[in-house]
Amino acid sequence: MVMKHVTAITSTAHDPRWAYRVLAALAFLVTMSVSPAPRAAALPVVDWAWPGMQYDIYKNNQWYEGCSVGFPAWDNDGNHYIISAGHCFRADDGTQYLNPGGYGLNIYAPSNHNEAVGWETIYTNPSNGMYVDVALIEMYADSKLDGTGWPNIPDNPVDAAVGDSACLAGNRHDSAICGTVTAVGANEQMIGYPWTEAVTFASYCGLPGDSGGAVYNAKGALGIHISADDEQNGTGENCSSQFIPLSLVLYELRLTVPSLTI
Repeated sequence: MVMKHVTAITSTAHDPRWAYRVLAALAFLVTMSVSPAPRAAALPVVDWAWPGMQYDIYKNNQWYEGCSVGFPAWDNDGNHYIISAGHCFRADDGTQYLNPGGYGLNIYAPSNHNEAVGWETIYTNPSNGMYVDVALIEMYADSKLDGTGWPNIPDNPVDAAVGDSACLAGNRHDSAICGTVTAVGANEQMIGYPWTEAVTFASYCGLPGDSGGAVYNAKGALGIHISADDEQNGTGENCSSQFIPLSLVLYELRLTVPSLTI
């Protein structure tokens, strides 16, 4: 996980860039309120990945071991996906790594670095100084990611409110790590990145390797974990971690894959 510190939690009321994002997201949510969420004709048996599983990437001529699966997803054409964090496929300064030919990097199971199981098929690009730190990984046909994860966490998208429970399914933990939502609609300046992100803050204790993991509570799926304060050790109190709200994640990814479903 790229560790980041918070340089500002700013009011977004007078930020025209954020206003654009909010209006777009609200329009999307209004549409979703009168139309059912995209659903395949027959729901697939989700067995290609579970939230919290680890996947590895070969980038910058070395293995990067340990980002986490957020939510498995699919589309109406029968393609299988993993939603995770975008910075897993970028350098510390935000430079994106691509394979020759310009397509996204492959991912591998920790147990097998010889055969890729998927690749980064959608990578969000910064716009107007804002960045949505999310990536969509498409699985190769009949490929599955092995390892340990959480197959039964809620996956119906819900919005978080201050005081709500927030739990993380990340590969650095043997059980879910929980806290409470402490701020919504915040902006975070990323260390090394020239962009800011719209995030939700929570008091669960994330660790390096948890990036991309699923954030949820008993009501449903909240978002994708992206960062945590540098000082926390993953088990202490007074932790602060950040995640991308799932409504924003799905809005961004459905611009390219309209039928994307979790």
